[in-house]
Amino acid sequence: MLQVVRKILDRIRSSSEPDRRMRSREPSEIFHRPHLASRMAADLLSRSHASGMFLTGPRRTGKSTFVKNDLCPTLEREHQALILYVDLWERGDEDPGAVIVGLVREAVKTQERLVAKTMRRLSLSRLRIPGLELDLTKTDEERPPSLKQSLERLSDLSRRTVVLIIDEAQQTQTTAYGRHVLYMLKSARDQLNGRDRILFRLLATGSHKEKIERLVSDKHQAFYCAPLEVMPTLGGEDFLAWERTSHGPAFRPGLAAMAEAFDLCLRRPEVFRVCCRETAAMAPLPGPAQERALLHAAQAAIEAEKHKLEVRVLLLDPLDQAVLRLMAEDGARFSPFFPPAERRLSAMLAAMPAAPVRDVSATAVRASLARLCDARLVWCGDGPHVLEESQFADWLVDLELAMPPVVQSPAIQAFAALR
Repeated sequence: MLQVVRKILDRIRSSSEPDRRMRSREPSEIFHRPHLASRMAADLLSRSHASGMFLTGPRRTGKSTFVKNDLCPTLEREHQALILYVDLWERGDEDPGAVIVGLVREAVKTQERLVAKTMRRLSLSRLRIPGLELDLTKTDEERPPSLKQSLERLSDLSRRTVVLIIDEAQQTQTTAYGRHVLYMLKSARDQLNGRDRILFRLLATGSHKEKIERLVSDKHQAFYCAPLEVMPTLGGEDFLAWERTSHGPAFRPGLAAMAEAFDLCLRRPEVFRVCCRETAAMAPLPGPAQERALLHAAQAAIEAEKHKLEVRVLLLDPLDQAVLRLMAEDGARFSPFFPPAERRLSAMLAAMPAAPVRDVSATAVRASLARLCDARLVWCGDGPHVLEESQFADWLVDLELAMPPVVQSPAIQAFAALR
């Protein structure tokens, strides 16, 4: 009887369970990395990663695309894992902790509905087999289950390893409940490890190395000492040759020139593709001229991006500009509330043409950091302040600080025009 019930459950799952997998885009639009996905999936489900895996990579370098279109399908295909994926940036107006808990509980409800449907087909009101118990006569408990209980039940109902993937996991540090949920996941991990089967694994990703690194390097964090891996960026000859074929037979720059252009684009495939498309759209050019055109397009794209950043920074209050420069120069050593930092800020302001004498006390710097966070140039969760875009630190260091332009009211501008 037990084997019959299990077979029926498996059949209903395969025929009635909605396809929860994230659909890949057309193969021609994505460069797949199956070997990296197989290696990373095996690592995640190995004993060495029982404490979880934290994955970081610069923004817009293909990390999330790889996770959704290569790693998730590989985990499902090669390891029959049940994937729960959430991008906390996409749910930025919600508490990240509530988003994670809600995702798990909704997945449990989905699995329970599938099993209940099977039981009704068999005219059963109760089902109790090893690893699974369900009673249709009971109403929902007043007290919701813990996160550990939900993950365990989800694994028992689906009879699969649950892999929870939290993209942009650093956002959990922006609320008290988000931080608490990480501790709940750590408790679930500790309790569910050591079983004869793998019930649960966590993969947390983020596009800011310092933010993600702190989640595993700070002893006060829930996942202290969990493995941290830097996502390998694209840029090999196989990727460059694949990209070249995407733009027609007349687009034939050398791979060396393409690699140089890709580096100029900060190894970001979307920016690089735009440069290739612009070059391919030009009138047919001989090989060397096409390569020069591609390099020019890449350089122009980056210069335009640098200019946008420069405009944003030079519109800031002079103290905010100086604090931002100090942060770019010091990186992880940024300590703005000590006398050496005050002296450096004063020197930066003194060197700024026509800048008034400014207060650089700790109170003034805190107010400056708050303004920079509001401007989305600086990020701060439950820890130190860091640049929102760490890869732009070199640009900020080279930027010449200046007083922001005086913005005149329309009435004053009209009066000046009459003179």
